[in-house]
Amino acid sequence: MGAREASERLKAHALSALTAVAPATIAWYFAVDRRHRSHQAIVLQTARFEIEPAWMWRRYLACVADADPFTAARVESYAATVLALKDFEPESCDAYRAYLADQGLADRADVYLFNAGTIVAQFALLRAPELGPFSTADLSALRRMQPLLEHAFACTLDPEQPTLRPLLADSGLSEREMDVAELVARGATNQEIARSLHISEATVKTHLTRVYSKVGVRTRTQLALSLGAEEQAARTTSG
Repeated sequence: MGAREASERLKAHALSALTAVAPATIAWYFAVDRRHRSHQAIVLQTARFEIEPAWMWRRYLACVADADPFTAARVESYAATVLALKDFEPESCDAYRAYLADQGLADRADVYLFNAGTIVAQFALLRAPELGPFSTADLSALRRMQPLLEHAFACTLDPEQPTLRPLLADSGLSEREMDVAELVARGATNQEIARSLHISEATVKTHLTRVYSKVGVRTRTQLALSLGAEEQAARTTSG
């Protein structure tokens, strides 16, 4: 909580907030790279737990990482923002359940953060048997928190990400239309845009039709090329 960097404080506060609405024995934060590899782990222990997190992580990598049903590579196509152990077929996670039992744990629920349809971070909340399994109310509370965390992380963790908004400002686009246009320029599909912005694909298509008209293009390829050329020109001018 006392970390100097805002991004580190955000991760710690996010873990604290999630475990406040859905209590957990131990909770982990992981950043997820484009190859779906987890790194930058932060751990929060909310109860007395005998196992050292560093040892637990080494044990996980050595014994069950390949069988973990919660990994980003396995769940990204589900388009789910929150998943619990009960959401997976029992036979697909027998090895993982045995690993949890060996660690003195009984259940797990994960919250996933997306950017342009790709998982960029996940929070793993794990419970010892005395806390019982994650309930429907617990998971509903986590789902309500997920878009707030996703927005906070997008604002805090990627401050250097170039924005196309100045280039779109003169086109008369609404804020949501600019959101859609930016994601198209980064190569996101309609499904990925819908998931990232928490809107339907039909709504994405409606926004895109308006964007095309206002920007003066006919296809998403033309839009992406147009914005890419304008962004490069803006960088050259500023440089």
